Amino acid sequence: MIARLLAASLVLAACREPAPRDETCTCTPGNVARAKGLREDAPMDGVSLLARLRRHKTDVSLGKNARDIKVIDDQLRFAIVDFCQPCPHWVGDRLTIEEMFPLGRLDEATRGVCMGLVLRDGTTVYGEARPSACR
Repeated sequence: MIARLLAASLVLAACREPAPRDETCTCTPGNVARAKGLREDAPMDGVSLLARLRRHKTDVSLGKNARDIKVIDDQLRFAIVDFCQPCPHWVGDRLTIEEMFPLGRLDEATRGVCMGLVLRDGTTVYGEARPSACR
């Protein structure tokens, strides 16, 4: 009898609808860095972010040492965390640059934003890692 009740409650629990996803974006990134980079004289802005993303793509396509690319990408990730404040939780420790930004659209971009690119036509495209409610 107890086994039947337990089985019935498990079936009912499995049929319950999943909790609704929060479809509102609760964080708005500033798209402004406060800290200076190791080699830069000024904090990163959208134009310098775009230049660093282009450098990453070029380094990868030229087959540069993967360890060197990883070090540069880690430095860039820290700069992106600063750039995305107050939404640093969007930039996970294991995210790749390719997951954060739509690098296939770099040629059309005029500047970068937190996990996205502003294109020549004024539209913004985002990387797959940016929360969907915040695109």
